[in-house]
Amino acid sequence: MTFNLQRGLRLLPATALLVLAAAALPLRAGDDAGPARAFMAAMQAAAEEEAYAMGVEAYLYGYPRVELARRIHNETRRVSPRQAIFAPPNRFFYFDRLARPGDGLVLKTPNDDTLYASAYLDLSAGPVLLHVPPVGSRYYVALVVDAAGNVDTRIGRKVTGPGGVDLAFVGPGFRGRLPAGEEALRQSANDLWLLMRVASSGGDDGPVATRLLERFTLRELGAPRPERGRNAPVEAQALEAPLAPLDSFEFFAQLHRMLARNPVPPQDHGLLARWERIGLGAGAFDADRLSPAVRRGLERAIASGARIVAAAQFSIANTLNGWNYADKIGRIRNDWALNAAIARGGYGNLPEDAVYRQRNLDARGEQLSGARRYTLTFAPGELPPVGAFWSITAYDQSRFDLLENPIRRYSVGDRTSGLRHAPDGSLTLALQADEPADPVLRANWLPVGAGAFFLVMRCYDPAPAIAQGRWAPPEVMAGP
Repeated sequence: MTFNLQRGLRLLPATALLVLAAAALPLRAGDDAGPARAFMAAMQAAAEEEAYAMGVEAYLYGYPRVELARRIHNETRRVSPRQAIFAPPNRFFYFDRLARPGDGLVLKTPNDDTLYASAYLDLSAGPVLLHVPPVGSRYYVALVVDAAGNVDTRIGRKVTGPGGVDLAFVGPGFRGRLPAGEEALRQSANDLWLLMRVASSGGDDGPVATRLLERFTLRELGAPRPERGRNAPVEAQALEAPLAPLDSFEFFAQLHRMLARNPVPPQDHGLLARWERIGLGAGAFDADRLSPAVRRGLERAIASGARIVAAAQFSIANTLNGWNYADKIGRIRNDWALNAAIARGGYGNLPEDAVYRQRNLDARGEQLSGARRYTLTFAPGELPPVGAFWSITAYDQSRFDLLENPIRRYSVGDRTSGLRHAPDGSLTLALQADEPADPVLRANWLPVGAGAFFLVMRCYDPAPAIAQGRWAPPEVMAGP
């Protein structure tokens, strides 16, 4: 049995190295090799445990960065012959219609309220400029997530007004000047995900909203501004392998790359110094250069890290009157596991811009199911206090997708035509699979399908009572 001191130097405390150095000396005839081997086994076990501990740290800390790297690769390159989303860096991909059943394969719990435009920004070569066209009174909002999972930049009617503005995303290394009229949005990272949403009520408004959405455009500094955006042709790109780094050593390779591209806060520099001992130092991460003990420790860390992230998802949401909502997204900072769980789930808006609430159970604590009929009643004066609009959408429990139904109504809210209020001003919605016999409930019907389902209520431009958790939707009552 041999021990490679050069490979182990970075992995063990100095005192342990002295012991190992002595233990690794050639044995003379008659020497007892047992103690030396025991020392070596103990030190290798220590190296594995240290690598495991640091590997879990790095997995949780780095998960948002690696998840963003995965998404960037898989949506800015052609990775499938039938790819649904594709746009080069610093270009929008436009979803030019409202979501419908089947879109859950592409978008997690797609809404039936807005059109989407998604882009991955690379600021390493210089600023990227966003043009927000005049939108009039139409609602729009953007989600801007950086490599660390932070949501620090707000774009939307509440902060950028009715449009007609030019915004410049400026990375941490840029020291130049911006053109006149560009408002700088300083970023602490070079890699960003930008998800723009523009309200549409469907029907005749659909094409109008689509034309407006395509006037939200991106360009690199110095490039001419396009009048209108278009989706890039996928077929023109060579087919590449998709990136799936979350359960292998590729995780640490991608983390190393993202840490090099996106500066970390000064208070975290000590972590990077520690992680040099598991190969996250100068040069590319190379699992083949690690000692067997360190490899074993990191393999265990990947498995444990994934379980911790999955478990942390149960800590994201609060519950109010039976509805779950998250008020921590984008502002976690030092709770690495929770930040990773949010990245795993797909992020969301800041509560100042939109609040989503989810419900899986009825008032008795039983799973919502199309086998039963439910009602949801807003008391007089208790409709959601919003500056824009609100909606409730039903989703298939297993597929996280919109539910097909004969009237093609996938959500109901204050923009739904024909809703009927009671004489006292209350509003009762019917949530069931079959068409209600009562004409009032029929007008207020949200079809839910035959199986298990869940609800999401979205409040756009919410009043402080919603954003601060002081207002909640009513209970979902099961019928007889």
